[in-house]
Parts: sequence; structure tokens; C-alpha cells
Amino acid sequence: MDVINIAGQDIPINIVEEFGDERLAEYDSTHRCINIGREVLKTKELFRSTLVHEIIHCALDLSGANYNMPVKTEEQIVMAVEALAVPAVVKIWDVLSN
Repeated sequence: MDVINIAGQDIPINIVEEFGDERLAEYDSTHRCINIGREVLKTKELFRSTLVHEIIHCALDLSGANYNMPVKTEEQIVMAVEALAVPAVVKIWDVLSN
């Protein structure tokens, strides 16, 4: 088990054999951990994008921003941040690092 620090909290990252449904991963707000299906580890790109997605769910939970938010709305916000904001930040980070 690995741990990632988000907002000053150590969040365990657990690898699970399978979820029994179509999910690849989940952020478990009850146990404050990220569970990732073993199949996600097959490629670096899939692992990276899945982990980023779950980290955003975690950040929303830790900040309280998702309080009483419908699941569908939270997923739309997470996908927007993942698809639009994260690539822009990575691009700027790469430029500033060189």
C-alpha cells in the first residue's frame, strides 16, 4: 500500500483485484482512501489519469466542496478539472521547469 499526501492528510492507495462492476477505481470517503483496480496498472498512462481523477474526488471531499452535491454533478466537475485544468497546469509546469 502506498500513501499520497493531499491537503496535509495521508491518503492510502490500495490496489484491489476487481470491483465486480465497471469501475476502475474509487475514492472511498468513509475510509479516506483511494482504491485502484489492478487492471489500471497495465499502462502508465491509465494509472496516471485514474489516480488524478480519484485525487480530484478526494480534494473535493477534504475541502467539503462536494457536501450534499449530487454524484452526477461531482463526476462532471471532476471530469472538467481532469480534462481541462490539469493538462493546462502540467503544460505550464513543464514550461516553468525548463
